Amino acid sequence: MTSADTAPVPSAPYPQGSPGYRRVVGAVFLAGFAVFLVMYDTQGLLPQIGAGFGAGEAATGWSVAATTLGMALGMIPLSTVGLRRGLFHRMLVFLVLSGVIGLACALMPSLWSLVAARLLQGVAVSLVPASALALIGERIAPEAITAATGIYLAGNTVGGLCSRLIPGAVAEFASWRWAMGVMAVLCLACGLGVALLRPRGAAAGAGSTSAGSRGRPATGEQAAGEQATGERAVARTLRAARESLSIPGVLAACVIGAALMAAFNSAYTVVGFRLQGPELGLGPAAANAVFLLYLLGTLTSARAGGIVGRIGLVPALLLTAVAVAAGYWIALPSQLLWVVVGLGLMTALFFLGHSSASATVARLAPASSRSTASALYLTAYYVGATAGSALGSVGYEHSGWLAAAGLGTLYAAIAALAALLGARAMRRRRTEGARGERRD
Repeated sequence: MTSADTAPVPSAPYPQGSPGYRRVVGAVFLAGFAVFLVMYDTQGLLPQIGAGFGAGEAATGWSVAATTLGMALGMIPLSTVGLRRGLFHRMLVFLVLSGVIGLACALMPSLWSLVAARLLQGVAVSLVPASALALIGERIAPEAITAATGIYLAGNTVGGLCSRLIPGAVAEFASWRWAMGVMAVLCLACGLGVALLRPRGAAAGAGSTSAGSRGRPATGEQAAGEQATGERAVARTLRAARESLSIPGVLAACVIGAALMAAFNSAYTVVGFRLQGPELGLGPAAANAVFLLYLLGTLTSARAGGIVGRIGLVPALLLTAVAVAAGYWIALPSQLLWVVVGLGLMTALFFLGHSSASATVARLAPASSRSTASALYLTAYYVGATAGSALGSVGYEHSGWLAAAGLGTLYAAIAALAALLGARAMRRRRTEGARGERRD
């Protein structure tokens, strides 16, 4: 036990530019980077993994889908229960655990043992985003929270890009196992960076354990009290989830996020098979360069608020759905230029829809339920990612890009319908509320 573990939490959050602020945002940037580094590191290696195990596209796609499924399964339960020693500590523990599991993934003897390990890795890494965002809210001054959150999301973007580019470059000269090993080591290095950046003299989030009880064995009364506290936390989370989902706009945003992510992740899961297959014949490094298109999404995310302000929320979501579907069909010809143009359009507009939907959840959810509502949105988002990877791979194995395009169009149509129905339900709710106020 170190002195940092028992030190009291500072009463004042860190203002922007202070040493504590720089340490916290540096740590959450590394955490955000590492999460996406390990979550999608097999996406650019699918042809090599399939060849190594003698498996088809449908089965191999589960090496991507399993991790996002683990994220969806673990996010809300682990965020509710957590660990006893605070936000910084649990973020670090689960980050290191994800890296260790990543090393094990590189040694798995069969495809389905790899899929099982990837599922476990997704569950482990699911607590990192919740801890990082909660840490920002707890330790950063209110006026600097937006900037700090932007730095965390920048870590997601850079990590997602590197998770595709680095494995492809390594696989060009070595096996996919070496590529996954490299990614796991990078994740562990991020964990070391998080440990070194922990603010000095601060618990950086007390978690569920009081300062007076840290470091001492729990008595029977303490254990019973902690169990009761955990049960109350679960009840509060379920109540907050019901409260959030009773708002039509929140429910619609969750469906939109899931459907758009299903379409987007399906495209990027199967495009590697297409680029490295006989149709286009690129090597791993060249094929994975297509993921540089993610930079278009970074630009769109930064301008999402301005775009929505000019054209409105529902038109922005409908524009996203149309662009995602159109991107598939633009990429249908067997020419690299059209594949790049189609994916570029899809990528740029997908992040507009994702940013708009997630911001809608934060705006509409009651203050008491906001963190649970955000967790619900992310759970739906990763369920969509899982469906996109799994079903897209099945479709591609049977009918190529045409089947993937059909599924992607279906997902985009679901997102568009949810946007229209959600807007209609919210208008009805506001009208009924206004009538009730006039009667009162």
